[in-house]
Amino acid sequence: MTGLPGSLSIALSLVGSIWLVGVVALLIDAPGELVAATFVFGVLAGFVEWRAGKVKH
Repeated sequence: MTGLPGSLSIALSLVGSIWLVGVVALLIDAPGELVAATFVFGVLAGFVEWRAGKVKH
């Protein structure tokens, strides 16, 4: 992820890995609540990182 700020690279990696876990859980027929919770957590983590990046230091 060349050219991206460090915090954005970390956030993208975190959210991407959470979504990957959700997709794998979906593929192995994990309970729907677990899959939905994984996706919601990923979206919320991405939103928090995005908002944190907009704060002026």
